[in-house]
Amino acid sequence: MGKNDSVIKNISYDQSEILHNIMVLHNDGKPFDADMTYSTGGFYASRKNGYTIPEPLMKFDVCPQTEDTVKIEPLGKLPLEDNSLSSLVIDLPFVISPRDCKSMVVNKDTSCIIAKRFSSYYPVTEMFESYHHWINEAYRVLKEDGICIFKTQGTISGGKCYLTPEYSWLCAENCGFYTIDQFFLMAKARLISGKVKKQEHARKYSSTFYVFKKVGGKKKINYFKFMDNNDK
Repeated sequence: MGKNDSVIKNISYDQSEILHNIMVLHNDGKPFDADMTYSTGGFYASRKNGYTIPEPLMKFDVCPQTEDTVKIEPLGKLPLEDNSLSSLVIDLPFVISPRDCKSMVVNKDTSCIIAKRFSSYYPVTEMFESYHHWINEAYRVLKEDGICIFKTQGTISGGKCYLTPEYSWLCAENCGFYTIDQFFLMAKARLISGKVKKQEHARKYSSTFYVFKKVGGKKKINYFKFMDNNDK
C-alpha cells in the first residue's frame, strides 16, 4: 500500500465503494450474510466506478419489495437463532413524518419525496426505539467477532437537530459492540424541502456507515472511564 490511491479512505461519494471496502477490511472479502432492510436491493447494484457488491445470503424487510425477501415486524425479531450470523447490514429510515398526513397520502410527486421513498417514523421517539431495538437484535444474532454494518444519517424535525449517528453509536456500545470503523458517504446534491422558509440548520450532505463488532468486551473501549478520570 505504498501509493496513496491504494489506501482505503473513510469518505466516498459512492456507497458501493464503502461497502466494498468494508467487505475487504472487515469481512474477508466475503458477501454479507444478511440484510434486514433489503428493500429493492439498491446496495447491491453495479455502480459506474465498477464496484459490485454480492447479494446477501438472506434478505429481510418490514415491507418486502422482492419475492425472496422475508417479512419482519417493525419491532419484532429476526427469524434467526442467537449467534448465527457473521455479518448483517442495516439501513433504517431517518425521516420524521406522520405516515398518514395529507402530504404523504395525496399522490404528489413533489411532496415528502424522501419519506415516501424510504419510509418514515413518527413521533421521533419511534425512531429512537427502532434504532435501539434493531441494534440490540443485531447483537443477539451475530456470532462472536461478527460485524453489523449500520448506515444512518442525522435529521431535523420540529426545529430540533437529532444526532442519530451518535445515538446509534451509544446504543451499540451500550449493548456490547465495539466500533471498529466509521465511513462517511458524501453527496454533491440533496433534495431541498420547499416547506423551509428560513434555514436554521445546515443541510445534511453526508451519511454515516458504522462497522460494529461483537467482541464480548475483549477490545471494547470504556469512554465513560475517561470522563470519570477527568472528574477526579
